Amino acid sequence: MFFCEKQINKYFNIMIKKKLIKFLVLLFFVSGCGYTPIYTSKNSKFAITQLSTTGNNKLNRIISEKLANYKDASASNQLTLTIKTLLNKEVSSKDSRGNPKTYRINLKSNIVILDSKGNENSKLFIKSMDYNNKNNKSELKKFENETSKNLAKKIAEELIVYLQSI
Repeated sequence: MFFCEKQINKYFNIMIKKKLIKFLVLLFFVSGCGYTPIYTSKNSKFAITQLSTTGNNKLNRIISEKLANYKDASASNQLTLTIKTLLNKEVSSKDSRGNPKTYRINLKSNIVILDSKGNENSKLFIKSMDYNNKNNKSELKKFENETSKNLAKKIAEELIVYLQSI
């Protein structure tokens, strides 16, 4: 019986060593894969020379902060951006008594892009989200503010990807 236990322990030790080696090899390949973040200004194809905004100031500020890394960068494609942002909240459904049950928040950003050659390009970004009404109106307002901030961040990320593709 003692001999059998030794063989079983030896077998488990070998299995553990094999799994450890596989894990280390996998870790080595994953860490050396050349991952680089998408939203960095290093080696970007564009630079923002001028940025003007109209509409919702709070959301425009969020978008501008995301684009700040691309201002005054040295790139061959110098861009001038004009951002017009509109936030709209509407009732999407009502209960049987006519009280709002769910709301929809819409964020629209119209971006006008002027490159250094004088070419003008326009792109409309639209994000929306539906959410349930809450009894506590202060919680509802906080949720709406957080939702609108998140939608503005998503638009900024999509805008950066779009500007990279121009």
